[in-house]
Amino acid sequence: MSVPYPRWQRRHEAVLHWLFEHPTGTLAECARDTGYSRPHLSRITCSPDFRQYLGALRADVERQLLAHYVEGLTARKHKIRQ
Repeated sequence: MSVPYPRWQRRHEAVLHWLFEHPTGTLAECARDTGYSRPHLSRITCSPDFRQYLGALRADVERQLLAHYVEGLTARKHKIRQ
């Protein structure tokens, strides 16, 4: 019998942020830093709720980076016109 994935809990944010800040990190390193076991981390990170939050965080960061890039281009274009 399969146990359902854990539902999103506020404390999972620590895992979300750790993985986002350490894209090449391993589950073992994340487990060490967050206090979760590796099997529990695997279940958390494979859950649909976690994937949804991770996708939203990535999209938000991509929007911020794009806005920063466009702002830089606009500033350079404005500087050239002067």
